[in-house]
Amino acid sequence: METSETALTHGQVALLCQRGFGSGFQIESIQELGGGTLNTAYLITSADHQKIVLRVAPWQTADTYWEETLLMRREHAMQPYFAPIAALMPRTLLIDFTHQLIERDYMFQSYIEGERWDNIVEELADEENFRLWEQFGNILKQIHSVRGEAFGLPLPGLLFPTWSQFVIERLERTLRTARKNRLDIPHLSSLLEFIRAHPQPLDEIHIPRLLHGDLWLFNILISRGEKGASIVGILDADRAWWGDPMADWTVFILTHTAREKGHSRFWQAYRLPDDPSDSKYRAYVYDAMHAATAFIWASRHNDEETVTKAGGTLSEAAEALPGLL
Repeated sequence: METSETALTHGQVALLCQRGFGSGFQIESIQELGGGTLNTAYLITSADHQKIVLRVAPWQTADTYWEETLLMRREHAMQPYFAPIAALMPRTLLIDFTHQLIERDYMFQSYIEGERWDNIVEELADEENFRLWEQFGNILKQIHSVRGEAFGLPLPGLLFPTWSQFVIERLERTLRTARKNRLDIPHLSSLLEFIRAHPQPLDEIHIPRLLHGDLWLFNILISRGEKGASIVGILDADRAWWGDPMADWTVFILTHTAREKGHSRFWQAYRLPDDPSDSKYRAYVYDAMHAATAFIWASRHNDEETVTKAGGTLSEAAEALPGLL
């Protein structure tokens, strides 16, 4: 069985490879891949120079944040719905939830050759980045075009017939987690009470849409060629869920980061539809929802800057929402 450390031993990786690809599978090299916050990932090169990626989920414990429970299983459940951009996503070669070989979920995926956009954004010419922002907008639009049947998360089974029910459930769980960890998230309790009393603007959203949940430059792979840079890979859909496209993490980041010239190219490609009249109300609710989650994450990782920013966003939402009804 595995050791107490996060990293797997060479023997453990070899054992997983043999289960997936047969007893004759031989490993030439194993390289641990950085950049992830939860999964442990390895680039494995076989003796015949084939490259595959092994991703290993963290252990599930009593302290696992509710929104991070069974993320690999959520990704697996949601993968078929990403069909519109399947050519850009790694193919699943094997997924094993049996815990017979190691006490963690794991999967093998195809390897996509490319560079993370966040690592090279400063090296690219403005026009190259502009084209990438346009591609990004088109890709997110394709994701958001996929319709679901209920709002929320497929795992751990938090699906609801109305959008407000899931938003309120998410805020309630965030508040419970904060209290369990003795964190005082500014205004969260009063915001939750207000949203419970006024769910109607949220329920103008009748159709659940596919949301990636974590799509930003660090999860986008780029290839540079004679014709310039282009997006060749979309990674880590383990936070995918169903909801209002404007609640997707990408939109939150676009709203709360310094505006760049490329952002307008993104929105031109995405072509944001006309929103119902209550869109400002919903936008502040989503800000509060994401900021509260960020507050907990940053508190756990001693990120005081993010804690301060999240608190400011919650304060703005608490001040603005009553004036929008």
